[in-house]
Amino acid sequence: MIIDSHAHFEPRMLGLDAAVAKMDAAGVDKVALIPAMNDTLPHTPEMLLTVVRKLMRSSTTRRLAEAIHRRMMTSDGNLRLKGETIRIYPQPDNASVAEVLRARPDRFVGWIFLNPKHDPAPIESLHRWLEVDGFIGVKLHPHWHDYETELLDPILARCEDLGLPVLVHLGFGKRGDFRTMAARHPRLTIIAAHAGIPFYDDLWRYKNAYRNLYVDLSSPYLDEALVRDTVAMMGPERCLYGTDAPYGFQTDDGYDYGEIKRWIDRLPVAATKKDGIFGGTFGAMISRRE
Repeated sequence: MIIDSHAHFEPRMLGLDAAVAKMDAAGVDKVALIPAMNDTLPHTPEMLLTVVRKLMRSSTTRRLAEAIHRRMMTSDGNLRLKGETIRIYPQPDNASVAEVLRARPDRFVGWIFLNPKHDPAPIESLHRWLEVDGFIGVKLHPHWHDYETELLDPILARCEDLGLPVLVHLGFGKRGDFRTMAARHPRLTIIAAHAGIPFYDDLWRYKNAYRNLYVDLSSPYLDEALVRDTVAMMGPERCLYGTDAPYGFQTDDGYDYGEIKRWIDRLPVAATKKDGIFGGTFGAMISRRE
């Protein structure tokens, strides 16, 4: 079974029926959906993505990548890109994904999106959404929601107790303290989104110190070379297939669901290892909640 561990429900860009058609064409059996956390995004210039990828691969130059990020954010926490201001939603709408889970439990599972900076009772929110069949873990975004990861301790502890994985888009500095997260919660499965952005190599080096740390291989934040480097350093058993759909990889008919899948198909690893990346590892993580 092929499972996309990281995609977004964004019907303004890719409707549910169209998403299923794209999944069928790419041979993807199931998708783990995240509620949209922002207004629709224009295509990020490839030159900017290329530059930022390189800057993030070293602690010396990462501060330049952070400076670029800060210049792209408005004073009220929204994103400025290509002359447009894109709203970042303080509390993404989990109800939108819940509706999909009720309608198509055969093809979708869901991440519960929490923001402890905005929600005064995130644990109550977690338990409320866990009553919906098909929610399998928690999504966190200290990068765009702009909070230090120390704020996550109660959520991480509760997920650890419940056996729920967390998918986290790490931020710079104390907004991405993956080492403390992994050390304080050793039984918690932590999936660092987008190959561990914004740390990349500096996160991969800790794979042996923190056995509960995984990465997904989603998003145009990455390219094929970066995916190969991630798998080589983390090992295929710690890497999960994802897309970040429907962002990036735009085509004349909307979206190319097969781009990252082809990157993984071309990896120089055994077929059994690819099976793990494509869904075996993630499927085992979420089996108790499906």
